[in-house]
Amino acid sequence: MKQKLNKIKSKPKFNKNSKNSKDSFEIYSGSRSQKNIIVNLNFDNSDKIRINNQIKINNKINQEVKKSQKLSDFELSELEYKEATKLDKRNLCETYWARLKREHLILFTFFNYNDFNLVSVKISRFVFLVVGDMAFNVFFFTDDSMHKLYLNYGKYDFVQQVPQMVYSIFLSQIIEIFLCYLSMTDKYIYELKSNLQKGKYNQNLKSLVKNIRVKLSFFFAFTFLFLIGYWYIISVFCAVYRNTQLIFFKDSVYSFGMGLVYPLFFYFISAIFRICSLRDKQKNSECLYKFSDVIPLF
Repeated sequence: MKQKLNKIKSKPKFNKNSKNSKDSFEIYSGSRSQKNIIVNLNFDNSDKIRINNQIKINNKINQEVKKSQKLSDFELSELEYKEATKLDKRNLCETYWARLKREHLILFTFFNYNDFNLVSVKISRFVFLVVGDMAFNVFFFTDDSMHKLYLNYGKYDFVQQVPQMVYSIFLSQIIEIFLCYLSMTDKYIYELKSNLQKGKYNQNLKSLVKNIRVKLSFFFAFTFLFLIGYWYIISVFCAVYRNTQLIFFKDSVYSFGMGLVYPLFFYFISAIFRICSLRDKQKNSECLYKFSDVIPLF
C-alpha cells in the first residue's frame, strides 16, 4: 500500500519547557496537529546559535546563486568589484567568450543573438566599417607609396604596406568606438530592467526611450552621409589608378583581417586580469578588476 510521505519541515522547533539544562530539539512530519515525532535530540544554546547561523548562511548563499543565475553576461561584466566576487562564477573560457561576443565585430554582428541590440543596426555598422576601412586605405596611398610601387614594377610588397594598414586600422577603431556609442541599445534595456526590479516603473522610462531614438537617428544620419563620401572617394581612386586596384583590394582585405585578429589577444589578456582579480582570496584586486575593463570600451 502506497503512502505519501510529507516533507520534513526545515525549521526546527525547540522545546523550552524541558526540565534539563538543554533544550529539546524536535522535528515533526506532517501537520502540527499530527505531531509525529521523528527525532528528539538535545542541544544546548551554543548548538542552537550555530544551527541558526548556518541556516542564515545557507539562505544567503541560495539567494546569491539565484540572483547570479538571472544575470546575463553583460550584467555580470558591469557589476562592481565586491558584487562580482560573489556573483560572477564564470571561468576563464566563459569570461573570454562573453567578451568576444560583445566586442568582436564578426561575433557580435552574426553570432550574438540574445542581446538587446537591433540586428539591422548591427549589420549597418558592419557594412559601414568594412567600407570605411577601404576608404581609409585610399587616404594613405601617398606619392611615396605610389612611387615605390612604380619602382617595384607594380609588385605587391606586404611589408611596405604594413604602416598604411596600421593607420587604417587605427582610424577604423576610433570610428567604431563612436558608432558603438550611438548604436548600442542593450545597456539602456538593462538599465530599464534594473529600475523595474527596484519598483521604479515609470522613472526614467521616457528619457531612456528618447535617448535611444536620438542616438539611433544620429547613427543612421552619420553612416548615410559618410557612406556617400566613402563611395565617392573609392570610385574616384579606382577610376584614376586602374593599375593599382588589385593592390588596393589586397590592402583593404589585409587591414580588415588584421583588425579582426589582434583584438583576440587583447580580450584574452583582459579576461585573465578579470579572473585573477575575482579569484584573489584577500579581495584586494579592485584596481586590477577595473583595469580589465579598459580594453573593451563598450
